[in-house]
Amino acid sequence: MNANWLLKSSTLWGVLGASGVLCLMAMLFSQEGLPELRRREIELRAAKTHLVELNRRNRELMEEVQRLAAKDPEVMEALARRQGYARKGETVYTFRNRER
Repeated sequence: MNANWLLKSSTLWGVLGASGVLCLMAMLFSQEGLPELRRREIELRAAKTHLVELNRRNRELMEEVQRLAAKDPEVMEALARRQGYARKGETVYTFRNRER
């Protein structure tokens, strides 16, 4: 058996072609094939978008921490108001949602 005979063998090429087609079909239509790949790509895009949003929020919080460390009066007042404090002479009104 020499290499030229194997290369000219139609049976060998037929088996190789059929196995290639079967492998391709298994990859395309199996549960762990292309549908799973597409689903994971969508998950990856969503995770990247979420990561970008978290990074933006982290930058905002870091800026706020730096302003608090510098004792920025505007930030200190906003923080106090969020906690329910008011200036002398101001009246604070709180509204609650009625549950029906």
